[in-house]
Amino acid sequence: MKFSCYKSDLTEALQFVIRAVAVKPMTPVLAGIYLKAEGSMLEIQSNNFSTGIVTRIPVNTEVAGETVVSGKRFQEFVKNMPDDTITFSDEDSNNSLTIESGGASVELLTMNASDFPKVKTPETDKSFKIRTTTLRDLIRKTVFAAAKETDRPIFTGGYFEIKGDKISLIATNTHRFALATEQLADAYPDSSFVVPAETLRGLMLRIDPKDVENYITINYSDRYLTFSFDNVFMTARLIEGQFPPYDRIIPTSSTTQVTVDTIEFRNAVEFVSLMSKETEYNTVKLSFNNGGIEISSNSPDIGGAVKNIEAEISGDELDISFNGSYISDVLKVINGKQVNIALNDRYSPAAFTEPDNDNYVYIATPVRA
Repeated sequence: MKFSCYKSDLTEALQFVIRAVAVKPMTPVLAGIYLKAEGSMLEIQSNNFSTGIVTRIPVNTEVAGETVVSGKRFQEFVKNMPDDTITFSDEDSNNSLTIESGGASVELLTMNASDFPKVKTPETDKSFKIRTTTLRDLIRKTVFAAAKETDRPIFTGGYFEIKGDKISLIATNTHRFALATEQLADAYPDSSFVVPAETLRGLMLRIDPKDVENYITINYSDRYLTFSFDNVFMTARLIEGQFPPYDRIIPTSSTTQVTVDTIEFRNAVEFVSLMSKETEYNTVKLSFNNGGIEISSNSPDIGGAVKNIEAEISGDELDISFNGSYISDVLKVINGKQVNIALNDRYSPAAFTEPDNDNYVYIATPVRA
């Protein structure tokens, strides 16, 4: 096998594919990345049996072939190669791949390609299409709220819900909750399923936010799901279990209503969080009054920090505390220049929404400080 390609193309592809490389593999080959060069394309695969990824990039193939290399090491060396073009060859050895670029050379031991579990297309009986950028926005605005580790796996995924021509994605770790809804081009039968959050984060990396005309096809069954678009094919095992009802989580009324500049509020929270981020709950206190918002935090080992910003506030004055990350995280994904906050008392969840957008809501539970 011998081929060459652009470093940027391969680096981007590996950043995506590495997410399905097994961290604690049952066999060494599962920690590898499968490469197959043929014609003008390089096929790259990774498979940890929970998620499988196939992607293709343009290459110049001199000798067709296939091999498997250590995924982590391969990504690291490709990323740090000095030139824009990289050449790969295993012609001089039966068990190593030579990587050359700009005077630098690396040899990586290879594994037998026939031992690699190729990504297969699972049997599915339902499907729908969605614009790639629409799906990316759904993921970006919700999946950060999913649990990273929990004894209830259902909360480590994103819950998709299709009702006619509307699709919603919901994520929660039981302390915070995000819901985004988008319009589909066509109507589909009502259905729902839960996709691992890590799978969705990886998929988001591969979607070009500027490619507004492209669509992704999603096929699914009771156990598996596939994503197909451009030169990307991805499989995922769905998370089993019943996602709890979420409608009652969203407050229907509030006694304090706030409108504030999104970036200014985020900068203030992140500044004050420098004082609290080493504490157990990263607690920041928000004081809402007619003059604006006072954001503050105190650490018994370091000191205190405070920042005041202007805001439009109506209703009752209120002091309430949150995990600072729970506030700054949502402010990173709000599209508008302003964000609305609806509150009731210091023990009740707060609702964050976008002005003139009824299709997004984020709920954060306060810290009892």
